[in-house]
Amino acid sequence: MAEAFLNPIIQSLIHLLKVEVKSLKGIKKQVESLKRELEIIEALLKDADSRANREDLINDAVKVWMKHLREEANHTRDFIDEYQWHVAQCTTNKTGFIGYFCKIGGRIKTLKSRHVISSQLQDIIQSLQQIKEVGQGFGLSQSLQAGSSGKTSYTEECGNRFGAHFVEEDEEYVDVPLFQGELKSFLVEGESELMVLSLVGEGGIGKTTLAKKVYNEVKHIFDCHAWITVSQSYDVKILLQNMMKQMGLVARSTSTSSYYDMMIQELITPLRKHLQTKKYVIIFDDIWDTDFWENIKYALPGNNNGSRVVITTRNETVAPCDDFIQRLEAWTHDMAYELFCKKIFRCELFRGRCPEELEILCHKIIQKCQGLPLAIEAIAGLLSRKKKVQFEWQKVLDNIDFEFKTNPQLMRILKILSLSYHDLPYHLKPCMLYFGIFPEDFVIEKERLCHLLISEGFVQARDGKPLKEEVERYLDELVERSLVSIETLYGPVKGYKVHDLMHEFITSKVKDLCFCQIFSKNNVEFDENKHYCRLSIRGGSMPKTIQQYTTVRSIFLLLNFIDNELVISKTFFIALFQNLKLLKILDLANAPLDYLPKELGNLFHLRYLNLSGTNIKVLPESIGKLHDLHYLILENTQVDKLPKSIGKLHNLRVLNIMYALIVELPMEINMLHNLEKIFASHKNELLNLCGVKIQEGFSYLENLVALIHVEVHQDVAGFTKELEKLSNLKMLGVSNLTKETSRAICDVSKKLNNLHTLLLSAHDDDDVLDLNPISSSPPPLLHELYLSGRLNKFEFSNFTNLVRLVLRLSKMTENRLKCLRGLPNLMHLFMDNSYEGEQLYFEEGSFPKLNEIHFKYLLELKFIKIDKGTLPLLKMLIIESCPLIEEVPSGIQYLTKLKKLGIWNMPKQFVDRLLPSNGGIDYSKVQHLPVLDIVSTI
Repeated sequence: MAEAFLNPIIQSLIHLLKVEVKSLKGIKKQVESLKRELEIIEALLKDADSRANREDLINDAVKVWMKHLREEANHTRDFIDEYQWHVAQCTTNKTGFIGYFCKIGGRIKTLKSRHVISSQLQDIIQSLQQIKEVGQGFGLSQSLQAGSSGKTSYTEECGNRFGAHFVEEDEEYVDVPLFQGELKSFLVEGESELMVLSLVGEGGIGKTTLAKKVYNEVKHIFDCHAWITVSQSYDVKILLQNMMKQMGLVARSTSTSSYYDMMIQELITPLRKHLQTKKYVIIFDDIWDTDFWENIKYALPGNNNGSRVVITTRNETVAPCDDFIQRLEAWTHDMAYELFCKKIFRCELFRGRCPEELEILCHKIIQKCQGLPLAIEAIAGLLSRKKKVQFEWQKVLDNIDFEFKTNPQLMRILKILSLSYHDLPYHLKPCMLYFGIFPEDFVIEKERLCHLLISEGFVQARDGKPLKEEVERYLDELVERSLVSIETLYGPVKGYKVHDLMHEFITSKVKDLCFCQIFSKNNVEFDENKHYCRLSIRGGSMPKTIQQYTTVRSIFLLLNFIDNELVISKTFFIALFQNLKLLKILDLANAPLDYLPKELGNLFHLRYLNLSGTNIKVLPESIGKLHDLHYLILENTQVDKLPKSIGKLHNLRVLNIMYALIVELPMEINMLHNLEKIFASHKNELLNLCGVKIQEGFSYLENLVALIHVEVHQDVAGFTKELEKLSNLKMLGVSNLTKETSRAICDVSKKLNNLHTLLLSAHDDDDVLDLNPISSSPPPLLHELYLSGRLNKFEFSNFTNLVRLVLRLSKMTENRLKCLRGLPNLMHLFMDNSYEGEQLYFEEGSFPKLNEIHFKYLLELKFIKIDKGTLPLLKMLIIESCPLIEEVPSGIQYLTKLKKLGIWNMPKQFVDRLLPSNGGIDYSKVQHLPVLDIVSTI
């Protein structure tokens, strides 16, 4: 966890060297020396961190060393932040070290002298040098590669794989006909050429179980076969020798050379020759290394004999071929229930059936496992040895979290899941731990999570790419590694969450590493013996002593709407803002809050302020003192006017007033030269978007990246002239448009070469959006288009880069919709009250890359017809509030990639016809078992 706290400190020192101390002798040298010491210690800490993942190589002394290092790093960070705060408080015309030591001099008595500052720096450096020497004395190496974590010990890995194989051979294994059928077909049917399939999914999802069961069924039809368990630590030589042994070959090495590559070559040659004329099947189980396939592929000839290779892995990037990837999803509740009952009630008395009096408890316990077969089997094994009475089962349910931490049988599950965390590169570990700040089952909106991780300093620029792009890459990798899942929050808005059992593991790591202290109804006391940087407050009473701990950098109020009784007094916040002057993140989303005191201005270091969902009506003028504020989130608040001092926030990047009341921005807004994003919109009953009124002069915002949602001025020509000067604009949203003003906005938009997202909303549902100016020459990078309002005869054919299209109130007909079918890169289509036809027909060859469709309020739609060969990549289909649809979409069985079928607020007759039990869809014809997501019926 080196990068979780050292890297942001090093970046702060780099900033000081560039901005604050560039002209000061002595102090500058000391800061440079401090930076060097931290960089060396960071490498030592990475080595210690990797050893901590291997129980045989870590001892108590190294753990104590790591604890002392964290404490000293915290002191360093406190020194830097406190110094900057004092400078800001006591200088006016000058800032930084220059203002501190030069003209103000003795007149600023409250500042520490240069001698004292220098002395403090020297003490910190000496302390860090001693810590470094102790670490080196433990044999820690500073040459550890920064990009990879330590590998788990062979003993630990083998133990976990033995456990997996024990489950696989269990006679109570539940058949999954769809997955088994598809895998079996892949192995025994199809082309004669060599084919490689990757089974991908999180730990414990059943990859090995599935592969083993099918492998045992079909291996006899192959000339030779092998099952190779790879795991995190592997040796290519040993793997090759194992393969040869299972295929009846003797691994001989005739070379006297000590070169490893020569030894590998001498094993590959006879193995490849042997397989050249054979029909073979090989399973490589539990692969972690992205280079594995490059190391092993030369031993596997493509001999056109129908040979097959299967790989199981948690990381999708390990897969050698994108065309053959089978991602295993969590089991359905019915599948979990079947496995659970077979394991527990296998005696003759119960005959595999749950007694009626235990039925409710049975389902509650299964829900805790969230479709993870390994957890289901383990919990079932635990309960099978207990009495089948309500009291015993209720006791297990009440203590299930404690059982996972203490029961040896269940601890193995967390151990298996922990391997995925320990395998993470260092820069991803703090991102993963961040999920421990939020409660179990909490879905974190993508934008919110991205802004928080950037504000924490966990994201570093790479090759000049924007931080937002880099943090999205981080999160994508967590998804590819099956650690995080993407969830749909509403419409096109996505969020992230982790499995409950992974959350349990993360929570324990968060506590061990002092990453965050969690306050709840059962825990309201601050741990005085630990140095916490973050507080997560989830209910109960507000911690009374919180203001005393000035080292806190981040506070999150994560309250439950249903059972929250927390009351926050004005005096509490006044004391909080006066004492926690080093606070950087304040997330008060949905807090019972209607007032912000002027003391908010004391939070000089504040970078992120989230007030969304609160009853705040007025922001204090003192907010203008928050010179380091990057993100100000005001979604769904009652703020109707921004204070004039907002114009002083020169580092502001995101001003999000989405769905707020109509807001009038002050003239001073044009002073925000570094502003990257203004996000202000309001949603009325007709789903139109009303925007923020922005004053003239916004063209001075030369660095503006996103401007969403604003209303066009009455002086349309003046508005468009200013808009045209925002050459760096990437996101633009304009509302309250008419046919004439929409044409003017589109005429400007096509000149904004960096624009990638465009949102246009009509004044009301009778107004027409005239998009003709961009239909022939859209912005070259445009890939997201949100349109709310009737459309004129608009041609989409030139929007070849379009990835996401959202249509509201568009009143399109079937003929008009046909112009979308050939868009080569369209992946997401959302239609909300935007179609007037009775039938939607997806013809063969249309929508080649579309993987998500959401139909909502298509009030006249009765039939959906799907040809074979259309929508070849569709993974999600959601049909919501379309009251006239009663028939199952014709041809839905052709959607071979479908994973999720969402039926939200639809007629009961329609829902009944989807269910297999009522003679509905034959899901065995669909490659991925669809998740039937049914939310209410009408």
